[in-house]
Amino acid sequence: MNDRIKGPIALTLICSAVCALLAGAHLLTDDRIRDTEAVRLQQALSEAFGEGQYTALNVKYDGISQVIRDDSDRLIFDLVSSGYEKGSQHLLIGISDGAVSKVHLVSISDSPTQAAAVSEPDFLDQFTGWTDPDSDYDAVSGATKSSEGIRQAVARALRTYYENREITDDA
Repeated sequence: MNDRIKGPIALTLICSAVCALLAGAHLLTDDRIRDTEAVRLQQALSEAFGEGQYTALNVKYDGISQVIRDDSDRLIFDLVSSGYEKGSQHLLIGISDGAVSKVHLVSISDSPTQAAAVSEPDFLDQFTGWTDPDSDYDAVSGATKSSEGIRQAVARALRTYYENREITDDA
């Protein structure tokens, strides 16, 4: 066999073996990862909104991971927003009767100082009662990008709520 062909063939075989191993690892771990994420979401919902029945709605909206309805007909928007880092904030935003009822920060991977600042109840509670996505808010000094990411997430949830009457009419 020609020496010029041996190298590419060996590389192709190695790449094929690695691909097969990755596919096998995906098959073995995908269900476990999905189950773990579902448990974490349920824990976050219970922590933020209390024990109850939570039902994921079969709807898809741009920028919203999922919409969940609780047993008091509140809609909870599960979404990821960008603070200092892209996609660094995972939030649950509850909306009841057209107003924000709760903003819960599930996780944040911005710097520890910024994360602590925007996780404070004084900061998050200012969004409670919002009905206008363009409302003014008080950003946290030193965590402006993180603050703005949360404000944008709240605005996105409110806009989705108001622009998609099919989910609000059922509430």
